[in-house]
Amino acid sequence: MLSAPSVLICNQTSSSCSSCLRGSSLVAATGRVKSWRRPLRPSRLRTLVFPLALVVILRCLPLLALSDPVWRAENPSQTGPGSEPATLRSLADSLEKAATQGESAKVREILTQLLQQAKMDPNLLLKVGIGLAQREFYSEAAQMFYRCVKDYPNLFEAHYNLALADLALQKHSEALTVLKHSPHGTKSQELARLYLRGKILEALGQPLQAEQDLSTAFSGAPQQENYALDLGLFYLRQRVYPKAAEAFARGKEFHPRSIFLLLGLSLAQFLSGHTTESIDICRKLLELQPGFSPAQLLLGFAFYQNGNFEESETVAAAGLSAANPHPYLGYLHAAALLKLQSKEYDRMLRELALADKAIPNCILCALAQSKVHQATGNLGAAIAELERAVTLEPAFSEAWYHLSLVYARVGRPLDAARASAEFSKLRTEKRNRDTELLRDLFLKTLTGQE
Repeated sequence: MLSAPSVLICNQTSSSCSSCLRGSSLVAATGRVKSWRRPLRPSRLRTLVFPLALVVILRCLPLLALSDPVWRAENPSQTGPGSEPATLRSLADSLEKAATQGESAKVREILTQLLQQAKMDPNLLLKVGIGLAQREFYSEAAQMFYRCVKDYPNLFEAHYNLALADLALQKHSEALTVLKHSPHGTKSQELARLYLRGKILEALGQPLQAEQDLSTAFSGAPQQENYALDLGLFYLRQRVYPKAAEAFARGKEFHPRSIFLLLGLSLAQFLSGHTTESIDICRKLLELQPGFSPAQLLLGFAFYQNGNFEESETVAAAGLSAANPHPYLGYLHAAALLKLQSKEYDRMLRELALADKAIPNCILCALAQSKVHQATGNLGAAIAELERAVTLEPAFSEAWYHLSLVYARVGRPLDAARASAEFSKLRTEKRNRDTELLRDLFLKTLTGQE
């Protein structure tokens, strides 16, 4: 799997179609929306960090937006979609089958044959490119879109899709260049251009310009679900939570049943400190989509933050019993059981081991496992987990705090003093370092960098 986030392409106009519920939103260039903290006992990890795992789900929604194929034949002799020769249709069908089965070598072989054809209509080029992108063959999709740009230079969709494929491949400068040279067209296309340019500029580290473009696109077409999603996500990443909530709420006015807008709004409310509102929104969301794992995760974390550990444990347990639960639910359930002073240590260790395996470099899992080992008297294992946590993230202050305590218990005063000094230094340097570090961890998980 490539390092670019996963994408789903949808051909339905409803925001609640099954493909979109798996994590993607899609903008059509034609203007239609398509859908997918205490000194001796630090507790800041309880306040704003846990629900940031939800960003892992949210950030995947709008990565790659592709327009529907639009017939704009430049040769009057071409009659429209479906007029391509049988050989082309056969190659396209074979390519789709190979991509669906994940046969990379065969995909490249057939793609080479397809690109050698003298003439292909734009619908076929766009359709094949979309199918490849849908199955995460981004480089191959870019080749199809490039061919479409070459053969049909006045087709906005071709340029737009090529820029999106480059964005998925993290070729940000190339994507910006492609978009810059795309033809100007309708108002909806110009708004789509601004929207995509905003996404690219954010990736290039230009947040001020990115905000201007994303905001302008959303103001011009607030009914576009993905414009609301991306603007809200931009503000979440910039930690401007009230503006994020405003964008999600505005989008919800047009799409009151969008589970992703509701999830984003709930997360923004949580991070703004409005836990009660966040819980209420999550409950409404789960009424619309029972068993939606991200909502269960956020709801469980919100209860945990409020100190309602029994509610948190109940929600996490229900989420774990559903199909394809989010791995952080295992961590959350074990953490809630620890707070409830449960003696189900074997169960906690099993759940934490599964979460640890699924979540790259899960320092929270290591911390929780160390607490279970301390409760069972296995101080050697507890030290090993805490040392693993501070090795993975040297600025993890809570791990240093607990490490100082366990070192002292096993008679290692020098190590205990060193760990205590590290904890004090980190706490002095930045009170919210744990929050920042966990935010970074979840965003790395989200963007596929780990």
